[in-house]
Amino acid sequence: MVEGLWWLLLALPVGWVAVRRTRAEPRRLSNGFWLLAAALLALNALVGLGLPGSGVISLVVGGALVLSPLLVLVLAVLLVANGVQMVRKEGRSLGNLLSLMAGLALLVLLASPVLVITTDMSPPVVAGVLIVLLAAAYLGFVLVGFLGYSWLYPRLVRRHPAAWVVVLGSGLSGGERVTPLLAGRIRVGVQQTAARGAGVLVMSGGRGRDEALPEAEAMAAWALAEGGLVRGSGPLLLTETTSTTTEENLRHTAEMLSGLPAGELAHPGAAPTGTVVNPPASVERDGPSSLAPGLVVSSDYHVLRAAILARQLGIPAQAVGAPTARYFLPSAVLREYVAVLAERPWLHVVLGLLVALPLPALVLLTGQG
Repeated sequence: MVEGLWWLLLALPVGWVAVRRTRAEPRRLSNGFWLLAAALLALNALVGLGLPGSGVISLVVGGALVLSPLLVLVLAVLLVANGVQMVRKEGRSLGNLLSLMAGLALLVLLASPVLVITTDMSPPVVAGVLIVLLAAAYLGFVLVGFLGYSWLYPRLVRRHPAAWVVVLGSGLSGGERVTPLLAGRIRVGVQQTAARGAGVLVMSGGRGRDEALPEAEAMAAWALAEGGLVRGSGPLLLTETTSTTTEENLRHTAEMLSGLPAGELAHPGAAPTGTVVNPPASVERDGPSSLAPGLVVSSDYHVLRAAILARQLGIPAQAVGAPTARYFLPSAVLREYVAVLAERPWLHVVLGLLVALPLPALVLLTGQG
């Protein structure tokens, strides 16, 4: 009972901070870790206080811990199978190999404790294995926080107001045709523009090396022909045709929108609605801070990182996602996770070492003693 009260005293302030931070600015990945920490503390408090349902929670958590090696094995097998499918369907690029490599890495991690137990390893080798396992545990915790908040974030911004919507481009099939993945983004962009009453819809994407035209132009044409956007009615349709990265998509779109006449976002009409327009780059701009709230549309696996990037650029926009083929999701999510880690590499190196080094150091000290 007393232990449960201590957990509760920790859970309450952490939960308050988590909720306050998330409500104030949902476009922060750190919100996910605050919420995860609050949930874990709350579960411990619930169990420690012996409240109704605590027995079931203890049983579920205990069962998950006991079965965790089996669950990790199942996950590893599924990732390997998905990796093989990705290679067959998408080719052997590094990004397409991520799920396969992750699955094989999990199999190696599962085997390492067995080797430590069944063989007479020296303390330095045992310490090395522990460092790898604990570092993997840290990365796993970060991945859980990333996955959990990636799921939660779009649900937090469902009713976010938007005066404009931008659809992020992706590669064209055969250099000129909209792919199913990109078509899904366009369709969601058109739907969200209507649902949120946005005055402007922007298609953003430049021309790749192997593409016959800018992605934005192909997207706009598809939206008018097959995406449900009716020429002569609806929002002002703009194309941003110079960007090649997500950052450029957002930055160039914000510059374009900042150059529109005052009131244009709320009352489209400078050009006939449903017409494709690409405002000149020479328009005087006030900067992203002068923009009305907007919405970024990408694929579901990319939503959180797009929202985080919009915040970093000072663009007042939330993000929503279009569905992605299931077989494509594991590698795509892992790619986004790696990109998130790469944004603050030294932070994760330091935290990972703080988690991974103490126990191996103790093993070495006791082994030498």
